[in-house]
Amino acid sequence: MRMSGNFRLLLLVVALFLVVLLSKPITHSVDFLVYYHAARVLVDGHGALYGPQSGIGWPQIFRYPPLFLLAFLPFALLPLKTALVLWVALKCAALFFTVKALAVQTEFPRTGWWWLIPVCVCGGFIVQEFRFGNAQFLIFVLVAAALWSLRQRPVFSAFLLALAVSLKVWPLFFLPYVAARRHVRVALLTVSFAIGLTLLPAVHFGWRGNIALLRQWTAQEWGTGSLGQQAWFPSQSLGGVLQRYLTAMDFSNWPDPNYPHVNFVAMDSLIVRSLWMVLTVIGYGGLLLLARAAPARLDSLTDALSFCALPLLQPFAYRPEMVVLLWPAMTAGALLARREALPRWPRVLLWAAVLLEALQPLAPGAQSQRFFQATGVDCWATCLLAAGLLAVWLRSRRAEDPARTSSRSFEVSAAPVAGPGE
Repeated sequence: MRMSGNFRLLLLVVALFLVVLLSKPITHSVDFLVYYHAARVLVDGHGALYGPQSGIGWPQIFRYPPLFLLAFLPFALLPLKTALVLWVALKCAALFFTVKALAVQTEFPRTGWWWLIPVCVCGGFIVQEFRFGNAQFLIFVLVAAALWSLRQRPVFSAFLLALAVSLKVWPLFFLPYVAARRHVRVALLTVSFAIGLTLLPAVHFGWRGNIALLRQWTAQEWGTGSLGQQAWFPSQSLGGVLQRYLTAMDFSNWPDPNYPHVNFVAMDSLIVRSLWMVLTVIGYGGLLLLARAAPARLDSLTDALSFCALPLLQPFAYRPEMVVLLWPAMTAGALLARREALPRWPRVLLWAAVLLEALQPLAPGAQSQRFFQATGVDCWATCLLAAGLLAVWLRSRRAEDPARTSSRSFEVSAAPVAGPGE
């Protein structure tokens, strides 16, 4: 495809999302409103940056470190509607270049209907994330670009990962992962860059002011980041699903109290939390072992598995946060396109994940959707997706000669790819 064709396609994507955005009330972009209000507090010089009175009020409080405020400040200087349009346009451009880079990274087929697979798996998450105006997708792009650059541009990779960590906490998940992939220097550089970026807002707030804000933010997130504390949506993480299955939850204080109870026992929440922690340690330890054992030709497939593990193992996984499944979804599409090379069980697992996510939005009625969210359909679909990718990884790793055709047929290309926007 020529560059002019790429540019026209980018404009089309941006235009479609802007039409959808402008046809909805701006109040639907609740996450963007939180960022905008917090940044306006910074501009106007009065109001709370953290705590129950921040953002647009509990539960939509501001939950990002001070650096995010400074990065978002240019949008806060614009009228709200203009800022939102530019925010969505930025994310549309990021989506376009990320999909283009992933298509090369995964050797995604250029013809056929295989593009429907990532759309079915991840399309709903992306639309919801864009509609809410969340920053999750942009953070995902930074982490993905860091992993793409890991071997060819290690310093640049460390900076991108550090920037992501400094803007939101969850990219810390990838710090031990990068070290396990034998890039210890990159991991150490990431820590150094992250410390510097975290202290950078002192230029604006002053040293004491920045430390005070960091303490407020840490105290706030310590309370909202623990399993079972101040939850107000059906988490699609493994911990959230276990909590709903094994404890008697009280939905009466949630913004939507109509979620069905799906628990079949009523265990102590402390026991469930301990069980979740044990499963998390086992799951994350297994991921690090895979990263340590992965040859270079399986880097992309291993990265896809890591993005499956992230929403499963974190304390909470809100549906818009699951846009990180874009990488594994495109990997699954590329693998399923090679029908003759993919064994039966990985193929069954991957198709099951695709069908589960494709059929969920078709269920009629709000109560059906509440039931699917309460039972954790997205969590189980992610488990199936991870299981299918893991089966492919293990089969490829067991191959005695990596140069053999039977091994190459399961590879996901590890060719160097420029990060989004490069």
